[in-house]
Amino acid sequence: MKICISFLLLIFFWSCKQTEQKKQHETTVDTETKPKTSDKKDIVYRDTIEFVNYNDNFDYMQLNGKKGKDEISYVNDNNDDGSFLRGDLIAIVWKNDTIYIAGDGDTPEIAEWIVSAKKIKDGNVSKFRKVYGKKLKYTYSTEDSPTQSYLDHLYLLAEYYAANSKNDLIKLSIKNKEDLGYSVEKQKRDEKEYYALGFYTESEHKINTFQWLYIDPETDRIYEFDLINDKLIYFP
Repeated sequence: MKICISFLLLIFFWSCKQTEQKKQHETTVDTETKPKTSDKKDIVYRDTIEFVNYNDNFDYMQLNGKKGKDEISYVNDNNDDGSFLRGDLIAIVWKNDTIYIAGDGDTPEIAEWIVSAKKIKDGNVSKFRKVYGKKLKYTYSTEDSPTQSYLDHLYLLAEYYAANSKNDLIKLSIKNKEDLGYSVEKQKRDEKEYYALGFYTESEHKINTFQWLYIDPETDRIYEFDLINDKLIYFP
């Protein structure tokens, strides 16, 4: 009987010791593998992304891109290269660092900063500029009074559309290096305000508008106007 009790006690103490050692091991692994916030700032990352645009409407200059279907943004204040065009494939080096948001009590936050960036492949807009070799023309209504900076912004969106459009007249105009332009005006659809861009070709001082685009000023999304079905079709 005493032997049996001693044997059971031995098993009990051995089991407790194993459980304690297991907990200690799990705690050590968790502490060692989970980096501290301060440690993350010292790590440099590398990636390849598709460039979308620059944005200087915030406290810090942003570089926006795409990784597959995911949209991503980086602080771009330390990168002097502003030559990227939408669709360009760029190799970036980035790290986590501190930003301070105005009006937020100067509380520091961690953001992803571009350290350096380099184009490694032309996108369609870059190819379009090399092939077409001339500027798109545009006209605008003085009643709508868009600022020059916003007209420049719309130009980049119009250029992106021209470079990626499957419209036969646009592709033919680019191939033949014909004068291709667009008009700019505000229009409402379903109680929402858009900037409408009417693409046209010009021949013997006659303007032929053949495609309308609608730009959502809140999201910069581009929509082709389907005249037959009277609806907007998203242009990615």
